[in-house]
Amino acid sequence: MTKVTFYIDIELLKTMRGLSQSEKLKSEKEIKILTQLGLSKDEAQVYHVLLVSKESTVGKISRSINFSRAKIYGIIDNLLADGIVVEGNKHPKTYFPVDPKEISSRKLENIQKASNLVDEELAPLFKSKPVDYLETLTVKDMEIFSQVVDMCERANETIDVIAAILPSEMPRNVCKAFSDASGRGIKVRMLFPDKETNLDLSRLEGYFEIKLAKSIPAAGIILIDNNEFCVGGLDVPDSDNTLLGMWMNQPELARLAKLIFDNLYDSSELYES
Repeated sequence: MTKVTFYIDIELLKTMRGLSQSEKLKSEKEIKILTQLGLSKDEAQVYHVLLVSKESTVGKISRSINFSRAKIYGIIDNLLADGIVVEGNKHPKTYFPVDPKEISSRKLENIQKASNLVDEELAPLFKSKPVDYLETLTVKDMEIFSQVVDMCERANETIDVIAAILPSEMPRNVCKAFSDASGRGIKVRMLFPDKETNLDLSRLEGYFEIKLAKSIPAAGIILIDNNEFCVGGLDVPDSDNTLLGMWMNQPELARLAKLIFDNLYDSSELYES
């Protein structure tokens, strides 16, 4: 009896490890189908061994796919809980697979139930009015400019800018973001410091309302749709220290930022190139 058992194990090992190329491809295709049914790759491999052998022990499965016994016991527990395999003999303990058609039918049934819940529960959320949210984010150095670019992409109506630097000193991606917004029909108003030199607007393509101010805050402000804004500048003005900024989605504070911008903008000189 011992010899027969040993012979069967060796044959199983030869079968699983001595597959031809076409058989390997077929096996891989079958395992992929199982993963599409929702099994993990490891679960699919264990189930596939049971599907081929019809019934097997953890030891035989381990020798077939080179998984540790501990790993296979964990996988088997998951498959048992999901009703994908069932227990067979007690001594030695064996397992055999559930019909894959039953697994497929259950999968389709669960998908149909989920689809019905989508219609009932999730679709109304998608169609509902967006929820207002308040948020504050601290940014520094190049993160400030990335935040400005993102804000410009979200703009629907207006962009108001108090720039502590000249257009020629702005990063190219920021200039492009302003230009793209202008191209979408966004009203862009920009306030620059009056340094008594001609502004180089070559990197700003589109229509902009530009004014120059004799006195301008050390920190720049960008205000989007009178709703979200970002304030940023050097942590120590007129130094080479870190750029610090704060982005806020705070409508009440955005109204205050709008008031500051309007006061400065209305008292400044229109730039004529």
